[in-house]
Amino acid sequence: MSASRTISPSLIKAYRHAHYFVHYKEEVLLLKVGFVNHALGNLLKAQGHSTAAFITAHNPYSQIASLEQNTRAHERLLNELSQDDIPVIEGLGTDPADHWEPEASVLALGISLVKAQQLADKFGQNAFIWIANTHGLVNLKLRYRIGEPSEQELTHWLEHLPTHLQEAASTMDPYERNWLMTTNDAEQHHWLAPKDWDWNTPWPNTRPDGCPIALGTELDRMFKLTSNGLETFFEKS
Repeated sequence: MSASRTISPSLIKAYRHAHYFVHYKEEVLLLKVGFVNHALGNLLKAQGHSTAAFITAHNPYSQIASLEQNTRAHERLLNELSQDDIPVIEGLGTDPADHWEPEASVLALGISLVKAQQLADKFGQNAFIWIANTHGLVNLKLRYRIGEPSEQELTHWLEHLPTHLQEAASTMDPYERNWLMTTNDAEQHHWLAPKDWDWNTPWPNTRPDGCPIALGTELDRMFKLTSNGLETFFEKS
């Protein structure tokens, strides 16, 4: 893993909002980062496994490769998993906005986190999906630190925020801002306008950097999220 390589906020946002499909028998399971998939948890239990990783070998470092290159890489991934006796279920990673082509992927059952990390690095992947146990919480695991947005990306983001949020966004800590850029509109509003918080409405499960958070009666949820494998992606350097 390169210490100098980073992942742009826009790419992390794309990974977070992608749809990850698992084709199991007659079912198609949709995995979404940050959400529990009970059917996935039941699948793991039925197969006698407690962990899984959803991973692809396509398009290393999110750079578009040819169909032939992606096909060969996928075959190598399948062969390596087979050699380690790790059962797999075929899957597909897709972009809901159709900005990029679907990527053939696999759900590797019973795989260890270390092995999943090794495979991601071997096949040049910025990230993979991790399921820590049979509760079925879908986690995004990044292999590199978040990078800086380009001036154009930052300007575009600031200009498209609601006017009353722009000042807060432009003066916040750059590290926190970069993570905020990876979230959806509702979360951005939440973190930029604390005076608007309605304490009767559930807060986001995590901070923008992936760290589990909670308040008051939600404290037990923080411990549940942590036990399900959720963690801060990387500490601020």
